[in-house]
Amino acid sequence: MKTFFWGLLISCMALEAFGQAAHLQKSSKIDSIIKPKELIELSDDEFREYQRWVAIGLGGLPHTLEGYRSLQKFNKQLRNPLDLKHINSNIQLVGDIKVLAELPIRAGERPQIAPFAIPHRQLDQHNLPTIREKQKNILLEISKTNASSVMIKKSYFERHNDAFFVADTTTCNKGLILYSKGEIGHLHPSDGSMHFILSPSDAKEVIEKRWGELHGLAGQAINDKDTLANTLTMVYSPKTEEDLKIIAKIAEAAIKFANHN
Repeated sequence: MKTFFWGLLISCMALEAFGQAAHLQKSSKIDSIIKPKELIELSDDEFREYQRWVAIGLGGLPHTLEGYRSLQKFNKQLRNPLDLKHINSNIQLVGDIKVLAELPIRAGERPQIAPFAIPHRQLDQHNLPTIREKQKNILLEISKTNASSVMIKKSYFERHNDAFFVADTTTCNKGLILYSKGEIGHLHPSDGSMHFILSPSDAKEVIEKRWGELHGLAGQAINDKDTLANTLTMVYSPKTEEDLKIIAKIAEAAIKFANHN
């Protein structure tokens, strides 16, 4: 009877998880939900957290038991994304540049951010489809305008999304190669937010003017070969035409920093 009970419970939990996650798996061969036989390893609270995590969408971790356990470890390393002490010491030192001068203060409150290290996403204040489409087109046009210094390929960290990369790794900012294998930044199609590696001065400007925040793991090792740049910055989803002009400036600033040598 006990065996039947656990079999029924695991089946129900698997179906519930599948309902949360199946639509996210159609285009991904490397992600899968936790296998039914593994669900018994999760406590009730862990299973509910797992469901909330899967509902955020795809990111740099697979939706497997191993991926979830990695998430739990990373969540313990999260720092205050508005704390600038880790980048202030690099401002005005060799390698720092300031491209963004006197950005306007972003209107309204900061968006609510999901309580997960990976993926780093907004939970509210998403832009409308019309703005999202313009946002994509603006970023595409920026890549074309900077074709000699930028190319597009799949994100090194996100894996599922297209990203800006430096076109010539021999002449670019060497720190970018060290921290991101040449990736400059990317758009998150699910919420309209973006990640860019900015100069310390520009990251400070973006954060203080409420246009973004640091990644919670910025400046920290995430495995034995990768450390996130300490200025890896989320730029919030643009909601208006004026916001689009600002995120275009931020993207251009990231490209200039990436190619600053």
